[in-house]
Amino acid sequence: MRPELKNTILNAFKKLAPGRLLDIPCGSAWLGCALNNDAWEYYGADLFSHPATPNFQRVNLDQNIPYEDGFFDYVVCFEGLEHLENYHHALREFYRILRGGGKLFISMPNILNIKSRKRYYYYGTFYGFPHLIKMPEYGEHLHITPINPSYLISFAQFYGFNLDKIYDIPINKKMYRFLISCFIIKSYIYLKCLLKPYPMKKFLVPLVSINLLLNDNLLFSFQKPLQVDCVGK
Repeated sequence: MRPELKNTILNAFKKLAPGRLLDIPCGSAWLGCALNNDAWEYYGADLFSHPATPNFQRVNLDQNIPYEDGFFDYVVCFEGLEHLENYHHALREFYRILRGGGKLFISMPNILNIKSRKRYYYYGTFYGFPHLIKMPEYGEHLHITPINPSYLISFAQFYGFNLDKIYDIPINKKMYRFLISCFIIKSYIYLKCLLKPYPMKKFLVPLVSINLLLNDNLLFSFQKPLQVDCVGK
């Protein structure tokens, strides 16, 4: 994980009220170490790594997550969805295990940045998603599911979440060489949106921000509506 992304995540968590958190896939459980205080109740889950952390479970995100409904205040899935066969199932499970008002944090490779768009134009695959010359071995660390951020937002909302925030991550200086391409894309989308209804403008404009067009990764937070718990009771 890029240091810029990790620092953005840690800065976001400094502003949160501590609670019960599921980190899936947790990898080395670095987030649990960073949040090392008694106020946070940290749970780690992963299919292939086995960090020496309390409350760890081996979990396959393509299957049901073995926790009760509404069990967590926070669920984080950093650089995980792109490894899954079915990220839709994971989103539905995240919604189920979060309490009403709970938050979901997701980071993933950004297939809509300029570098990735150019790679797809010339090579036919997104940056970070190589051609599958042969099928990977079980457990091999490989990106298999490129996710368009507009699809992630739309499907998360379809499954019940509200989009909370798209975070600004510090941009690698080398990416500024694509600024001219950014302004061309932004201008095109703004012109296309002139005659579009407001909901369409509100949805499209953030998808051509400098943050999205130049960053290698994206970080989102979603919130489960608070009233869900009340309905259940």
